[in-house]
Amino acid sequence: KAAMKPADLSVVALNKNPIPENDADRPSTGRRLALAKRLTDGTHPLTGRVLVNRFWLHHFGRGLVDTPGDFGKLGEAPSHPELLDWLASDFMKHDWQLKRLHRLIMTSQAYRQSSRRLAKLDELDPDNRLLGRMNVRRLEAETLRDSILFVSGQWNPHMFGKPVPVKEDEVGQIVVGVSTNDSSNRPTGKTISLGAAGNRRSLYVQLRRSKVLSFVDMFDAPPMEPNCTKRTISTVAPQALMLMNNSFVINESRSMAGRFQRLAKGNLDSQIGLAWETTLGQAPTPGELAQSIAFIQKQAALFGTQKEKQPDLAALANYCQALLSSNAFIYVD
Repeated sequence: KAAMKPADLSVVALNKNPIPENDADRPSTGRRLALAKRLTDGTHPLTGRVLVNRFWLHHFGRGLVDTPGDFGKLGEAPSHPELLDWLASDFMKHDWQLKRLHRLIMTSQAYRQSSRRLAKLDELDPDNRLLGRMNVRRLEAETLRDSILFVSGQWNPHMFGKPVPVKEDEVGQIVVGVSTNDSSNRPTGKTISLGAAGNRRSLYVQLRRSKVLSFVDMFDAPPMEPNCTKRTISTVAPQALMLMNNSFVINESRSMAGRFQRLAKGNLDSQIGLAWETTLGQAPTPGELAQSIAFIQKQAALFGTQKEKQPDLAALANYCQALLSSNAFIYVD
C-alpha cells in the first residue's frame, strides 16, 4: 500500500497551498504548523464558515448549520447557505474582526425580531429554521449566575488571577468556597472566607470534572469532556427547586433586598420599582405594583409572627427571589 502524504481534505483542498512533507528549517517536520497556517490563511473554505456559524449559534440559540461540529456529509445542511457564505466572506474580507461581526449580526432585522408566535408561521415552519421570529432562549448557566450577582450588587469585576475554588458543602452540593476537610475528607469545622473573591464572574470559578458548581451544572453547563460542540438545553423540575432552595440564590436575594432598602429608605413603592427595573428592565404596571405590595406585606406579617429580626428585609428578599426565578429574568425574549 502506498504511504499517505500530508494533505488537506481533498474535497476542500482544490490543489491550493499544499502541505509540505518536511520543513528543512525546523527540527520537526513542521506539518502541524503548515496545516494551521493553511486553515487560517483566509482562503480555506471551512474556517470562516465554522466560525461565523458558531457566533450565530450563540446569538440565536441555533446555528445556520445545526451541527456546529460537523460540516460534512453526516452533518445537517445549512438552513441559509447563501447567508452563511456571505457572512464568512465578509468576515474574512474585513480582517476577521469579531466586534464588527457581532455588531453586524445584532443590528440585523433577523436578530431584532419579536419572539411572538403566529399560528401561520408555526404551521409553515414549526421548528423556526427559517427565522420567521426570534427564538426564546434561556440565559446560559454561567450568564445566569453572573446576572444574579450583578443585580444583587455583589458582582466582583476583578479580572485575571487565581481561580475561585469550589468545595462540597454539608448537603453534597458543589459551591464556591475553600475546603477545610482533613486528609480523609472529614469535616474539621473550620471555615475560610473568600470575601468578595467568591463573587467573581463564573469564568473564573474553578472547573473540575468531579466537582462542577451545582448551580451552573443544573442549568446545563457544558460537560468537562473533549469536543462538546453544542450545549444541551433542558427544562426540568430540579431547576426550579435550585432557584427556590439554593443557598447562593437565597443569599443573593437578601443582598439584593438590602441594596434596594438602602437606595429607597422607607419607601416600599420605590424599592419594588427598583427591583423590577434592575431585574426585568422595565417598570411595574399599577396592577403589578399593587400585587407586589400585597405580597411583601403578607410575607412581612408572617415573618413577624416567626420572630424574624428583620421581617421587612426578609419579605423583600422573598420578593427579589421570586423575580430572579421568573421566566422574564431567566429567558431572553
